[in-house]
Amino acid sequence: MRLKAYAKINLGLSVTAKRADGFHELDTLFARVSVFDSLRLEPASQGVQLIVTGAKLPTGPANLCYQAAEAYLKLAGVKTGLSISLEKHIPVAAGLGGGSSNAAAVLRGLAELYPSDVDLLKLAADLGSDVPFFVLNIPAAHGQGRGEVLTPAALPAVHVVLANRGVHVSAGEAYRALRSFTSPLHLPDLIASLGTPAPQLMNALEPGVLELYPDITEVLSDLRALGLRGVLMSGSGSTCFGLAASAGEAESAAAALKAKRPAWWVRAASPV
Repeated sequence: MRLKAYAKINLGLSVTAKRADGFHELDTLFARVSVFDSLRLEPASQGVQLIVTGAKLPTGPANLCYQAAEAYLKLAGVKTGLSISLEKHIPVAAGLGGGSSNAAAVLRGLAELYPSDVDLLKLAADLGSDVPFFVLNIPAAHGQGRGEVLTPAALPAVHVVLANRGVHVSAGEAYRALRSFTSPLHLPDLIASLGTPAPQLMNALEPGVLELYPDITEVLSDLRALGLRGVLMSGSGSTCFGLAASAGEAESAAAALKAKRPAWWVRAASPV
């Protein structure tokens, strides 16, 4: 079985409070984009075997894919195992949800290979706050709670340029650097603004992350210089994005940025 694990961006991310369980209360708008990792899942005689290409990642219990497979097999009472081949294209620790998307793809695939009554969304939430969005396998959603309380959202087509200069930011350090809590998103206004010259996008984590990693400011500046709209850091960073009016405009802007910054990871992406 072959699967695509798509990336996401956060078109809005408000952190409204600290929760009693140690997590933060979020109000966010997830949007899936066309950059993806590739996975191949095959039944195995026993246990979980994971091979990763394209990035240096653990291939044992420290990997979220491995955890997802192990947890599902145990809950479903499956006595055989799973072989996973993961080909990485989404940057690691980059605010694009790559690891969460990989784990969700494993869960969705296992639900087909070994059908059971396992509650995928509950298992996904146990694995990570972004995993439920990817398990739902929908283009966009309003996320609340830790991000796991999801309502599908209808968005206009969002074409973007994504740029990452190779800075790795863990979610933990991004939340520790949070400057202040912010008000919930005004979702109808945010969505309505996506097609305007001045989208009302915000990321409460961006100021703190920029203090920790000031080099990310250059990524934001370069995206603005290309004439892109609503330039913002995605999630806990460090990938930044800007909105384009069309897929063609995004491709042209990405090519221009790649020519200027050949060492950066730069991609044009569209909604999926």
